[in-house]
Amino acid sequence: MKPCVADYLSNIKKQINEVSAEDLKGDLPENALIIDVREPGETQQGMVSGAVNIPRGVLEFKLFGHDCVEGLCDEDLFNKPIYLYCATGGRSACSAHTLQQLGFKNVYSVDGGFKKWVDCGGECVTP
Repeated sequence: MKPCVADYLSNIKKQINEVSAEDLKGDLPENALIIDVREPGETQQGMVSGAVNIPRGVLEFKLFGHDCVEGLCDEDLFNKPIYLYCATGGRSACSAHTLQQLGFKNVYSVDGGFKKWVDCGGECVTP
């Protein structure tokens, strides 16, 4: 039987850490990294203040590959708190799962993504 996306995401979400958009508005650790994994065209509607856009398709390469984003790839990146969000939480959950498999220790997906961020009055910036 062919798996459905909802079942796949449900299984992924059992294996990762999720936070709410309200949690993201709270006091994050000083060295936290917030990553918007949406495609660049999607960010035109706004981004979480302080976030950097690294699309899901290139996330691993931009964090520690040969195409690493300058300033993000320090020696302690694998221990740094990383908060990922997308439009509604699916891609960020998959991204969190991938980063955990690669050895990242403090990865969190924002449940409900940017939509929930906007709904709860989170501060947005235009790139």
